[in-house]
Amino acid sequence: MNFPLDSVQDLPEDAKMALGAALEQMQVRDSLKMYNRLVERCFKECVEDMRSKALTAKEEQCVAKCCEKFMHVTARVGMRFQEFFSQMEQQAAAAAAAAAAAAAPGSQGK
Repeated sequence: MNFPLDSVQDLPEDAKMALGAALEQMQVRDSLKMYNRLVERCFKECVEDMRSKALTAKEEQCVAKCCEKFMHVTARVGMRFQEFFSQMEQQAAAAAAAAAAAAAPGSQGK
């Protein structure tokens, strides 16, 4: 679903609240999915055997590095998405301004 953010301002308060709650629920779900992927990936990569309920020093170090790398990559991807969507918004605004200028009275024939 793609709609301009300006249309959100026109929604009734109860619809805004419902939209906010839905967005918050999606964020929580996405955070849990990311956490689960992190745990699964680092466990598979770092835990060698299950002879003890405690991690070895080597496993602990591996898990720490794995988590750090995962979080770094996740943050980097998030930054790239923000940059991409910012560029898309700028292009859409420029296209809308150009269309408005072309449709303005007196702009034809110049």
